[in-house]
Amino acid sequence: MQVHTHPESLQLIRPAVSIGIFDGVHRGHQNLLANMMGLAEGLHAQTLVVTFWPHPRIVLGKAGPEFKLLNNLDEKAEMLSKFGVDHLLIVPFTNEFAGQPASQFLDNFLNRYIKPGVIVVGDDLHFGSGGSGNLGLLVDSGQANGFEVVRLQTHTDNEERISSTRIRACLMAGDLQAANSLLGYHYFITGKVVRGNRIGNTIGFPTANIECADSFKQIPSDGVYAVTVDWKGMVLKGMLNIGIRPTIDDDSRRSIEVHLFELSEDLYNELLKIRFVARLRSEMKFSGLTELKEQLSKDRTAAMRFLENIN
Repeated sequence: MQVHTHPESLQLIRPAVSIGIFDGVHRGHQNLLANMMGLAEGLHAQTLVVTFWPHPRIVLGKAGPEFKLLNNLDEKAEMLSKFGVDHLLIVPFTNEFAGQPASQFLDNFLNRYIKPGVIVVGDDLHFGSGGSGNLGLLVDSGQANGFEVVRLQTHTDNEERISSTRIRACLMAGDLQAANSLLGYHYFITGKVVRGNRIGNTIGFPTANIECADSFKQIPSDGVYAVTVDWKGMVLKGMLNIGIRPTIDDDSRRSIEVHLFELSEDLYNELLKIRFVARLRSEMKFSGLTELKEQLSKDRTAAMRFLENIN
């Protein structure tokens, strides 16, 4: 996949296009991409995804301190490439860009630089200042400029819309199974291994302390998880704790610690990609390290059952 950061650099002939935020690249997005690719094949055209960064809600001051994202920009690009997109245009989202009237967005951006052959859109399409642009305006522009507009129906799961907001809510509520189902893959975070207090070594469960690469990344709710870890081309299996470690610590700082089943190597400063396969239980406070060790042994057995068929 070729990544572009300047629309004027595009040299595509009537591409098949989809425009959006694509946070999480979830099953709804994947349906959009599949339709775009099918149309591109019929037109013998290349595919182009246009996305915006930073997230518009952050730029427009509508995010709030609790607002998190499912993907950072690199992760989003990686996922779009994985699903077979030919070109990705990353448009810097600014207040000036957001303030364009819908007609200006169509004339000065879409028809000037993108020059689509077909655009695939969802049913929640809005563009231009205040979201004033709608499907009708886009169809009119298509008729005047020679491109087709294909509008898809809402992609649902259990009769409820699949959305990034819904997935974030599932992760925060501890419903990892639902989040992964809506995503169509195991949710993941990327983080660097930092120094910890090494208490896990004393009870036979050494852990790598993870510092998430992005402060705005959505972290799943506190608890113990079965995970896989991508490192140096290997897929490692383990279990992970998110929380305040109430048996060990006296403060309320959240930590992320992963115990790998078959690796004793010091991973300090290494970058790991951690995929959340199953949630085992909530975080608990134990009477001491002996009881904690006993529970961790049970957690490891449970985690290995969830991970046994994952390569």
